[in-house]
Amino acid sequence: MNLQGKYSEKLHNIPAPGNGCHPSLLGAANCGIMAGIPPEEIFSDIRASIPYGKRKISDNEINDAIDRAIKDNVPLSVGQKYKRYIKPKPKPMIKDGAATLRRIIEQSNIHEEVDLWEMSPIRIDWPPENDTVLFLSVMFEPLDFLFIGEHLEPGIIGRNIRTAKDWIDYFQTGGKTAPFIIVNPLTGVAAPKKTGDGESFRGDGNIKSFRYCLVEFDNLTREEQIRFWTSKEVRELPIAALVDSGGKSIHGWIRTSNINSLNDWQREIRGKLYEQGLIPLGVDSACSNPSRLSRLPGHLRDNNYQRILWLNKTRKGKNDD
Repeated sequence: MNLQGKYSEKLHNIPAPGNGCHPSLLGAANCGIMAGIPPEEIFSDIRASIPYGKRKISDNEINDAIDRAIKDNVPLSVGQKYKRYIKPKPKPMIKDGAATLRRIIEQSNIHEEVDLWEMSPIRIDWPPENDTVLFLSVMFEPLDFLFIGEHLEPGIIGRNIRTAKDWIDYFQTGGKTAPFIIVNPLTGVAAPKKTGDGESFRGDGNIKSFRYCLVEFDNLTREEQIRFWTSKEVRELPIAALVDSGGKSIHGWIRTSNINSLNDWQREIRGKLYEQGLIPLGVDSACSNPSRLSRLPGHLRDNNYQRILWLNKTRKGKNDD
């Protein structure tokens, strides 16, 4: 493997803060400097590659690692200095999240679930127990590997990770549904866990196509959620599906585009869409990773179906393999 490849591997394997993240920064910085990558680009790459964890990694910690890598790998001429790169803080897209959310909600006069259902581009004229097959058929390609299972169970190929076609065949022949589905297709190949403790088949490092992100509110009433999703401003988003969780929430599946890697996701989706836009509105910040679980339509939860409320035909994008 060449230095560029080793650098990419080091970035990909940075664990979450609190689980050995700090020592891994130097390893990534060393590979970057040896590969001839500019320090400011290394800074941006490392910042985008750090997953969420128990604490926030500061700019100074990243810069310290880069400085050490420069010192260890680059012979300095007399008086030569490297300027530390300080990443400018992005300007917030939303300054007053509560006021903006209220304004968005007040754009809509839709209050009832039946009105939301009537607005669905694909008319949902089937019983909720048929949702699973129809949802998978619309949202995924036949050969997409999908995790469908319980919240904490490990991903196992052939059991809870199968192709969309295999899942559809399974459910059409009476197979039992499970409560959760990962919103994006998987590679079907093991990858290191964020913690560095072994491998997984269902983590962020296992995502093949970065196709959807999930939006969920845990602080809005049911009516407020309906009004949010039917407001003029929000309807301009590439909404692929709205799913009743079988509880209090509506899960919004948003189609992404031009996201080709985990670094792209962390920079564009987590860093911009969520942190600058959605989280200030009150969206659950835990939804911002690409292997996020959503409720699977068609599963019976405490005598209530998790079901499709709104569905749009999706189209393949450049980020799909």
